[in-house]
Formats: sequence, structure tokens, C-alpha cells
Amino acid sequence: MKVDVFLTPAGIDEHHLRDRIVVIIDVLRASTSIVMALQNGAKEVIPVEEVEKALKIASSLAKGQALLCGERNGQKIEGFNLDNSPEAYDEDTVKGKSLVYCSTNGSKTLSLTQSAVIKDLLVAAFTNITVVKEYIVKPENAENHLAIICAGKSSRFSLEDTICAGLLIDKLMADKKNQTGYILSDTARAAKILYEQFRGNELGALKESEHGRFLISLGYERDIEVCAKIDSSQALPQLENGVLKLSKFETKKYKRVS
Repeated sequence: MKVDVFLTPAGIDEHHLRDRIVVIIDVLRASTSIVMALQNGAKEVIPVEEVEKALKIASSLAKGQALLCGERNGQKIEGFNLDNSPEAYDEDTVKGKSLVYCSTNGSKTLSLTQSAVIKDLLVAAFTNITVVKEYIVKPENAENHLAIICAGKSSRFSLEDTICAGLLIDKLMADKKNQTGYILSDTARAAKILYEQFRGNELGALKESEHGRFLISLGYERDIEVCAKIDSSQALPQLENGVLKLSKFETKKYKRVS
């Protein structure tokens, strides 16, 4: 399996993703919030780039069934129901609801894949990294290649997303029961090396990152603590017809953690 990491979404086009398993990472905070929402019973998450489109989609859904969610520059969008804080997506709030989701970096990155012919699209965070790994190592995926896309921050490199990509690669290569061989691109190798520098200090890495410091300045330090919890969830967001839903992947037979 060839593994490539895109350190930002800039310059990605359809041929980079064709027939691949694609993993989107936006640790602070879109990926983590989407995982939390589906874990807590949200019906679906509909990613959109623009606020106007989010409003239009929400108005077309059944009354009381849609929640407008997201942020601009780290803060809740005026008139929206929820911001981008993972703990805002609790069961009482999101269960059974369609979440129209508009964030600065994560939604834009997800939108890049809409026209590409891909095998699967998954959303990964520290919080669900092992279930993402387990999906990738399914025997039927052995012949597929993997593209990991880091959302970054305004099309710029972000430490936290690249470390998370490195963690995923580390887990794939450390899985002794998986017979798949991996060919790493230079960026995939670099992500793994970067993760190794922060192994065991993921929270510190997130707090020290540029975006982490920005969120702390806004009063969101608790969010960073939530985002740094490795394997706190087995929820696996998977794209179906442009909408993220909880994957039907059976995790019970995949209890390995490596």
C-alpha cells in the first residue's frame, strides 16, 4: 500500500485521490467535533464551505431537525446553533439531528474530495485513530493506496494535523497482524518522524502548536485537552453521497490496539 500525506490541501486535485482511501484530519477542532457528534447519535454531518450555503441547506430540512454548526476564526458564526467545541456536541443536543457544518479549514478540505473518484473517505482525529487504522487494514483494502490530507490552517502547515497523520502511519506499520507492506512518500515518512518526536506528549504538542496557542487565547484550552485524548472514541465518520455518517464498520472483531 502506498501512503501519501498532503501537509495542506493546497494543490490537491482529483488525480491525487483517484481510487484511494482518503483520510481527512483537522484535529483542532473539526475532525474531533465530527467524531463526537456521530458518537453521540447525530444522524449525519453535512459539510459545506460557505455560510450562505449552510443556511440554505438548513432551511430545506425538516423544521427542528437541523443544527447549524461551525466557526469562523475560532468563534461561533452569528446565528448558528453550535460552535466548533467538541463537547458542545453532546447527546442531548445532537441525537437524531442533521448537522450542517461549516468550519474555516475542515469543511473546505472535505469539499475538495466531492468531485474525486475515491474508494472511501474517512475522518480521523486523535480521538478515533485506532478505529481508522482498523478500517484501513481490512483485508479487502490491501490493494488500495492511502491519501492522508491534513486540513492545516488557512492552507498552511499545522503541527497537530501532521502529528496525527504520523500517529496513524505509526499504528499501521506497528500492527503485527497486518501483512500489508507500506511504501511511504517523503511527506508520509516526515509525518511519522515528527510524531515520534512528540510520542507520549500529544497534549503538549497541541498546546504548543500555532493553532493551539490561538485557541487558548480565545479561552478554548479545554477543547485542546479533549482533542488530545487518543482513542476516546470508536466512532468512524465515513462519507456517503457528500454526507458524513457513522460507518457501519463492525469494530467488535477488531479489538486490537497497537
